[in-house]
Amino acid sequence: MRRTGAASVAAAIGFSGQASAASDDTGRFKSDPYSLGVASGDPLPDSVVLWTRLAPEPLEIGGGMAEEDVEVTWTIATNEDLTDIVQTDTTTAKPEHAHTVHVEVFDLEPATEYYYQFEAGGAASPIGRTKTAPASDQHVDEFEFAFASCQSWPDGYYTAYQYMAQEELDLIIHLGDYIYEYGIETDGGIRDMEIPQEYCDETISLDRYRLQYGLYKSDPDLCDAHASAPWLVTRDDHEVDNNWAGDIQEEPWDQETVEEFLERRAAALQAYYEHMPFRMEQKPDGPDQKLYRNYQFGDLLEFNVLDTRHYRDDHACEDGILAECPARHDEDRTILGDKQREWLLENLETSGVTWDVLANQLPIARMDYTEGEEDGWRTEQWDGYTADQDAVTEAMGEHADNAVVVTGDVHTTWVSELYDPNGETVVGAEFAGTSISSGSDGTELRDDADHILAENENVLYNKNLRGYTQVRVTPDNWETQCKVLDYVTEPGSPIWTDATFTIEADKPGIQPQPVTLGVDAAALQNGETDELELGARWLPSGLSGLTATVKPANTDITTIEAIEVAECVELSEIDIADDGTAATVRVADLEDEIIVRSGGETQTLATIEVAGKSAGATEIEIEIDQLDDEDGDTPETNTSPGIVNVGPLAIVPSDSEGSSPLPSNHDADDRYEDINGNGQLDYDDAVTLFEEFESDPVRTHPDAYTSIRTID
Repeated sequence: MRRTGAASVAAAIGFSGQASAASDDTGRFKSDPYSLGVASGDPLPDSVVLWTRLAPEPLEIGGGMAEEDVEVTWTIATNEDLTDIVQTDTTTAKPEHAHTVHVEVFDLEPATEYYYQFEAGGAASPIGRTKTAPASDQHVDEFEFAFASCQSWPDGYYTAYQYMAQEELDLIIHLGDYIYEYGIETDGGIRDMEIPQEYCDETISLDRYRLQYGLYKSDPDLCDAHASAPWLVTRDDHEVDNNWAGDIQEEPWDQETVEEFLERRAAALQAYYEHMPFRMEQKPDGPDQKLYRNYQFGDLLEFNVLDTRHYRDDHACEDGILAECPARHDEDRTILGDKQREWLLENLETSGVTWDVLANQLPIARMDYTEGEEDGWRTEQWDGYTADQDAVTEAMGEHADNAVVVTGDVHTTWVSELYDPNGETVVGAEFAGTSISSGSDGTELRDDADHILAENENVLYNKNLRGYTQVRVTPDNWETQCKVLDYVTEPGSPIWTDATFTIEADKPGIQPQPVTLGVDAAALQNGETDELELGARWLPSGLSGLTATVKPANTDITTIEAIEVAECVELSEIDIADDGTAATVRVADLEDEIIVRSGGETQTLATIEVAGKSAGATEIEIEIDQLDDEDGDTPETNTSPGIVNVGPLAIVPSDSEGSSPLPSNHDADDRYEDINGNGQLDYDDAVTLFEEFESDPVRTHPDAYTSIRTID
């Protein structure tokens, strides 16, 4: 979603080429000053913050702007075409603040969707969407938000934000590592994009932090996500320096003095404030910035936004995963600081909402990382500060019936239950979201996931791919969807929900997952065959026997040719219909070979060979006739159908309605150059293909379009 009003479209048409100055003699910009988009944040029932920065050249120091004030007009309305205007006024973008503006709009209606736009120098910004919070005494039936963290620009593309923006959520939360302070090679890393030499140096000065934000925020998918909903943000370490703690930097023995680090921290916090939709209360005072704050959304939920960097003591023992570290239990060690801890505990004690949420940088859940009898705790997260960890979980158990922690930092998805300090009672749940791009593509599971899941009863799930987490909250249920991408080292990855977790109100902890039988996806050429896997997830008590039927929903598109069971299956019986319209699989496990799979990993039971009969897409449906676990019980079950794409599919241009003719193989070379199906290769075919590179037909059948696609 790229929200662009008619005025900004007209302005954008005139923005061509590079400009050595921001504006001409008439004060009109020579190139788009809204290269970093627009944003809103910190929503209250009657107020929201609107943000933008004038930066026609975002990768240059100063953003391509002259050292002078610029008047900016802002408008907020109740409709997207901005005809029902609620308020409009002017503000000033000043060079000492990198020509950013923070407009705190008041006297708005609660729980209301608004649209906003900026105008300066004859140029109109994209139109942003925002939403005020419900009033504190207002009943809320449903609230939907997403959270994200860790978006290293050179590690990969921000595809997750493309999908997040399409949801038009009530709120987006960013939990830290919005930028990374490290230097970036001139080839842009994974992005393979030439960037200025200034980016090679580590980020230390104010100008350099501003450059880093200019680069990161210029990503169009991130711009779209900011424009799609209001944000709540808090930082972690990389907005300043890796693993900093209070006034202590990562490696104080051979880098800055404390005074030098505080100067660096002041520069980092100023640039951070400048580039986020913060209220005036979050404006830094030199090296200090108050980030912890509370936002309530009706009677349904409230977010306690934490800061676990600014007030913490240095890491216990040393940074890392340690077995022997008595210092982590010291009563006077803190990750929150005294004032923030008292504030948080009081909020939990006096809360009157259904769901109490901690928006936090690092996992609170206890996690033993080491395999075997010896424990190993990561002292940088809350396990290194057990006094605060115990105080918070104790308050959850005593005062908050529905406590949930959302967190980041670890570049992987962990789903855990929170226990009281004695480790006996479940008092809440924690969802640690994966990264947007940090760590590049990732893997299905972390290398140490098996033993972490086995040795930590409270840890239920891991996924090591990139993505984000989306949450739907009602008075009765909390539903978390773990959304993941195939890859981030190239743009255009598909996204899917790998797992969904539910919490019932007044029942702390996560509801057990049903045993799920699923089929993966396949894309094949018409007349060819391909294989897809039939697998089972969430087998808490193993699998003794299974009878299931699989069948294509549309047998004109694909049929089942053969099924081969996996090696773990000891006894099996396969019955395939003569016309391939259905197949029944019966398997038995007499020797417990089908092991218990934890953390959402899939156990493959069979491989299904399907044949393409005609172009199109169809589901492979599953019916479970019987499923028994090793205890002889019949657990709750679920099915996840697969998709088979047989191609080449018709390419329907994104700006058209209806369907397009099937492409044709114009010159009999097994490539479908004739995109529009008119029997010849023409200009429209090339244009359509270039415009639709990321569409499902091309993405799922790249071999069918190789002859032209290689031009890209």
